[in-house]
Amino acid sequence: MFLTELTSSDARFKTVRFRPGLNILLADRSAGSEQGESRNSSGKTSFVKILRYLFGGELPSEFRVAELSQHQFTAGLELPAERAGIVLTPSVTRAVSPSARVRLDGRLGAAFNTELRVDDWRELLATELFHIPEAAARPTPGQLWAQLLRTYFGNPIKGHQAETDWESGVKLGFLLGLSPEVLGKAGELDRLTKQSRAIRKAVQEGAFTHLSLDESALRAQMATARRLRDRVRADLHAFKVDERYADHQREADRLTGMIRKLNDEGLSLQRRSRELNETLQDVLSTAEDTELTARLGRVYAEIGLVLPDSVTRRYAEVAAFHESVVRNRRLFLEQELDAVRSRLEAIDGERRAIDRQRSQVMQLLSETVALDTFLSAQRDLAQREAEVADLERRLDAAREISTIGDTIKLKTAELVTSVRAETHDQADRLDESIALFNELGAEIYTDREAALLISTSPKGILEVHPSISGDASSGVRSVETFILDIVCLIAAIQAGRAPRILVHDSHLFDAIDGRQVASCLNIGARLAEQHGFQYIVTLNSDFLASVETQSEGAFDSAPYILATRLTDQTDTGGLFGFRFG
Repeated sequence: MFLTELTSSDARFKTVRFRPGLNILLADRSAGSEQGESRNSSGKTSFVKILRYLFGGELPSEFRVAELSQHQFTAGLELPAERAGIVLTPSVTRAVSPSARVRLDGRLGAAFNTELRVDDWRELLATELFHIPEAAARPTPGQLWAQLLRTYFGNPIKGHQAETDWESGVKLGFLLGLSPEVLGKAGELDRLTKQSRAIRKAVQEGAFTHLSLDESALRAQMATARRLRDRVRADLHAFKVDERYADHQREADRLTGMIRKLNDEGLSLQRRSRELNETLQDVLSTAEDTELTARLGRVYAEIGLVLPDSVTRRYAEVAAFHESVVRNRRLFLEQELDAVRSRLEAIDGERRAIDRQRSQVMQLLSETVALDTFLSAQRDLAQREAEVADLERRLDAAREISTIGDTIKLKTAELVTSVRAETHDQADRLDESIALFNELGAEIYTDREAALLISTSPKGILEVHPSISGDASSGVRSVETFILDIVCLIAAIQAGRAPRILVHDSHLFDAIDGRQVASCLNIGARLAEQHGFQYIVTLNSDFLASVETQSEGAFDSAPYILATRLTDQTDTGGLFGFRFG
């Protein structure tokens, strides 16, 4: 795929038209500009960001302004068709607002003159331009575009600062012709490692109070919980449930009350019996008292000396009356005593009968339990079962957490073996890229050694390390970035894994010496023509002039400068045709 033009719905926008090979988009620098001043006013960096946006990227924050809200950007493309000799020229349009959809005019794969959601557009690019396997989660089209349409130059192997090492390895390995499915397993291992660390940290800090990493303590708790559970289970198994348990309990209480009342009555009657016996003995003793009778007889005898006839008669009457009273008193007491004894015997019989009834009820209560008691025991057993199950889960979790380290080691060893096997199988392809990197480094720096080091890390991550000997200055790092991007694009073209486009913003060359910049531009022009790709560079005109001067004519920019020229000298000279923000 090639770019043919970049335009906008706003007539003030500077339409840029491209051609095959090297394309240089120049921005004229005003006389008042100081070294290091931002060139955003001319729009060179915005040009690259617009391309990223059109190919599925996020809207740059500086574009979220009212002045651009009605803008639509359009990129014209050129694609080879399946039939030889036929060229497709689709175009893609995306509005600043709303930004969720993309308009495709023409044909790209199975899509033809259609409006797509951005996610669907990304999937179409993944399938038709990069040919990323469906089973591969990495690299994403966005990561590959970040390599081909560069705006970040802090690290040669990364498309943005937050890109992880394993993602960089998968991305570069994919461009160099390696299997993304094999390299992508590093992501699974990375997630597992992070999860293990997070879980351990959370447990150690008490975020999960129910989890513990102490297997021995959990095992001891579980043994105790199981023993208590088994004990409750055995007790419950021996229970005989009586649904009338409460009725029996009330009957036992009623019978006990009756026995208590009989006991109280019996005690009262026994006291009455003693009192009657004592009274009866007094009565009997009084009737048999001869001395009292003799004294009474003497009294009446003395009285009889005076009144002999009447006294004698009165004494006989008194004696008869006394005997009658004593006899009646004795009979009454004996009857009372017989009644008390009869009632005591009746109480004793009733008490024995009631006690037998109570014994039967108490035996029934001792052999059974109430339904409520049984249900309570069941709830207790369920709670014990839950405690045991919870401890078993916690112990299993502790075991799994403890064995994560072993799992990670095993998976790491497997991944290292797989990645090494993949690099061995693709050794010829990698050797071509390594040799090209070395040659280009020697061409740019005659006094330095360049090497592209490709290896497998101890964690199973593919490591691609571009290296140029000498000081690790920002200029050298920029040259490493340039060569790596060129080498990766050529390898990807040969493997059918990338569109034939590479774009470098001028920031890449800011720290490079003029002679080395001239070498880079010559290399870009030569290899673009040789391998049939489009190399687009944005530069400041004064910087390009110094490059040509320092290189003493080693690079001639005239054939590559685009007709559209940007400038910050006027408000209308920038890419957008007006200033905003």
